[in-house]
Amino acid sequence: MDQITNLEAMYHYTPSLIGRQVEAEYLPQVITGYKDNPFIEALPPIFEEEYVASKIARFPDHKEEQRKLGKQTRLHLIQQISDYVEPLPSHLLVEQRLSRLMRHGYKARNPLTRESVKQFHIGFQNILQSGINQEGVNLAGIRSTASGFAILGVSGQGKTTAIESSLLLYPQVIHHSTYKGQPFIRKQLVWLKLNCPHDGSLKGLCFNFLQAVDSVLETNYFRKFVSKGSSVDMLLPVMAHIATLHGLGALVIDEIQNLSFMKSGGAERMLNYFTQLINTIGVPVILIGTFKAMKLLSGSFSQARRSTGQGDMIMDRLIEGEEWDYFIQRLWKYQWTSSNVKLSDALKCEVYELSQGIVDIAVKLYMLAQWEVIMYGEDKERITIGVLRDVANRHMQLVQPLLKILKRNDPSAKLLVDDLYPQWDVLDQFLRNAEEKVNVQGEMRSKLMRDGNIELDQGRYLELVKTAIDFGVSAKKAEELAKRVLLKNETESDLIQLRKEVIHEIELSTAVANIQNITPESKTGNTEKKQRSKKMTRKKATGIQDVDDLRNAVTSSVAKSDEIYENLVELGMIPSEKDLSNLII
Repeated sequence: MDQITNLEAMYHYTPSLIGRQVEAEYLPQVITGYKDNPFIEALPPIFEEEYVASKIARFPDHKEEQRKLGKQTRLHLIQQISDYVEPLPSHLLVEQRLSRLMRHGYKARNPLTRESVKQFHIGFQNILQSGINQEGVNLAGIRSTASGFAILGVSGQGKTTAIESSLLLYPQVIHHSTYKGQPFIRKQLVWLKLNCPHDGSLKGLCFNFLQAVDSVLETNYFRKFVSKGSSVDMLLPVMAHIATLHGLGALVIDEIQNLSFMKSGGAERMLNYFTQLINTIGVPVILIGTFKAMKLLSGSFSQARRSTGQGDMIMDRLIEGEEWDYFIQRLWKYQWTSSNVKLSDALKCEVYELSQGIVDIAVKLYMLAQWEVIMYGEDKERITIGVLRDVANRHMQLVQPLLKILKRNDPSAKLLVDDLYPQWDVLDQFLRNAEEKVNVQGEMRSKLMRDGNIELDQGRYLELVKTAIDFGVSAKKAEELAKRVLLKNETESDLIQLRKEVIHEIELSTAVANIQNITPESKTGNTEKKQRSKKMTRKKATGIQDVDDLRNAVTSSVAKSDEIYENLVELGMIPSEKDLSNLII
C-alpha cells in the first residue's frame, strides 16, 4: 500500500481538460452505418458550421460606456482579451475532422456485437501481440474503422485552443443504463486529452492515462494495476482494455514534440503503440505538436493514416492580407481606453510586424498596449505605433529573437528554431508519407508549392480549370492557374470571386503580352515599311497614338499591373468587374 501511495505522489496527474458528464439520450441516425450503435446514438447530433462557430467563439464583455469606468476596473476588463477566441477556418476544420473520426471509429466498436465481447475473453495482450492479418482483422475478428491524424504548427497559433474548443462541444462522459429496453450499464469515455509526458516515456504515458481516467470516471485503475514492479509491457494491454471497455472515442496527445528529447528508439516505440491502438484496437488518436514533431511523425505514425479522408493539418502563422485583416479588425473592437482609437492601415501593419501573424503574440501585444496607455498615458489614452513598439521591446523580450528570425525571412535562419519552421527536407518527407492530403493553413500555404500534397477543394479546382479553358487557355496552363488562385485564397472564398480572379489574370497576362509584342516595324514591303516608319515617327514626335492602341494602357515605365488593368478596362479592351458579374452564373 505504501508503494502505491508513493507512486501516486510521484506520478500524480490531473488532465488539463475536463468536460461535462451526461445521461445517455439516444438519437435516431440518418446514416445507416451509425444506426443500432449506443456509442454513436448517444453522441450529440452532427454539428453544422454555424453552430460550431457560435459555440467555439469566446468574446469579451464589451460595452462602449465601459470607457468611462475607473482605471483599475478597466484594467480588469482588458484581462478578458487573454481568453478571446475568434472562430477561424482552422477551428471549423478541426471540429469536422473530430466529428467524423469519432463516429467512424465507433462503427467497428459496437459494444453489443459478439466480436466486441469476444475481445475481453481473448485478452488484449494476445490481441496486441497478434496484430492484424492481411485483411486488417484482429484476433477477435474486428476490422478497425479508426484513424489518426496530426495537427502541427507554430507555437501560439491556436492548435490546442482549436482541439479543446471542439472537444468541449461533446460530453466527456456519457452514463448508459438501458438501451432499447435492455440493461446496458456503461460509462462511455467520449474523449480524453493528455499532454505527452515530460520525459517522453511510454511508462509515463500509461501512468498519466490511468490517473486521468480515474480522475474523470472516479475509478481506481491506477491502484489496481500499478505497482513498483509494473512494466510497460504489462501496462499497455491494460490501457487498451480500459479504452475498449469505456468506448474511448478519441485519445488526444498534446505537446508531442516532447518525444524529440527521448532516448534513441523511445519515440518510435510510443508512436508504434499509437498505431496499434488505431489499427488493432480501433481507438482514434490525434497528435498535436510544433514543427519539431514533424520528423517523428513522418515515420511510424504514418502507418495509421489509412485512406480515411481525414488528413493532417499544418497551422502556420496568419498571412498578411485578407486573413490577417479579418482577425485584427475583430480583435480591435475590444478596447477600453478613454479615447477610441480606430484601426488604421499603419496600425494594422505594425501589429503584424511585431507579432509576425502569430495569434497569441498579437492578442498579448494588444492587451499590454491598452494596460500601458491606461496606467501611464495620463489623459492621452491612445494606442499608437510608438506605444506598440515600446510595449513589444519592454514586455515581450523573450520572443523578440524568434520574431527577428521570422522578419528576416531567411530560411537558413529559420531552421535554427525548428518550432517556428520545419526543415524543407523533413517537410517533404512528411508530405510524401502522408497518404491523405495535408491541409495547410496560414503563411506556409502561400509558400508551399507542392500542390500534389496540399488539400485542394477539388470541386472549386475543376470549376476554375473549366473557366480558364473557356477563356482560351490551354489545359496545362488552366491547371496551373487554378492551383495558384486556390492557394492564394482561403478555402471558404466565394467561387464567383475566384472565377473573377482567374479571368482577371488571363485578361491581364494577354493584354501585357500583346503590348510587349508590338514593334514599330513589320515584315511588309519597303513602301509600307517607310509609311509605317513615318507614321510612327510622327506619333512619337506628337505623342499621339491610335485610340485602340494597347500602348495607351501603359502610362509610364513603372506602371503597376493593377493600373494597367484599369486602363485596359477604360479602353474597352477587357471586361469590367460588372461585365464579369453579368457573365458568370
